[in-house]
Amino acid sequence: MLPLSQSSGYAVLAMSCLEDPGGKPTLVVDVAARTGFPRPYLSKMIHKLAKVGLVMAKRGNKGGVVLALPAKEITLDLIAEAVDGSEWRNKCLLGFSECTDERACPAHTFWKSERDHIHRCLKDISLEEIRTFEQQSRTWRLADALPEKKLKPKPKKATKPAGAKPAAAARKPAAPKKAAPKKA
Repeated sequence: MLPLSQSSGYAVLAMSCLEDPGGKPTLVVDVAARTGFPRPYLSKMIHKLAKVGLVMAKRGNKGGVVLALPAKEITLDLIAEAVDGSEWRNKCLLGFSECTDERACPAHTFWKSERDHIHRCLKDISLEEIRTFEQQSRTWRLADALPEKKLKPKPKKATKPAGAKPAAAARKPAAPKKAAPKKA
């Protein structure tokens, strides 16, 4: 059982596509194209991240989304808390609602230790590290599995030199017609 939702992972990937404060805003539609996430889903996630101050969204001409803090200051813990809240840190591994230090399930001691370890790791990993990893090793990105839209250069039309024959005349000449046999 993973302590964080898939949405947290999506938020990390989406935020890794954004520039630091003062950078060029990225349109949500462009982030959706790079990540493969549906635009409406991504828009809701960006709104949630903006509400807690992790991203800034600007509408209108030259609008888009940028990070509200430099990527090196945004930790995975901040992103996970913005998306999932902090409740995951207190959930029982076995799903018992009454599992506490006072009334512990058989897995409580183990899971409490692991949760604390995971939380420390999430606090130590920055969005900048995720960006660097993504740039060095693109094998894990969902966006790489999507077909790229490559623009094909338009073929140039050949210009006709002056005095050139029309295209029909430039074709191979037709074979001469055979004469009809004479009737006797």
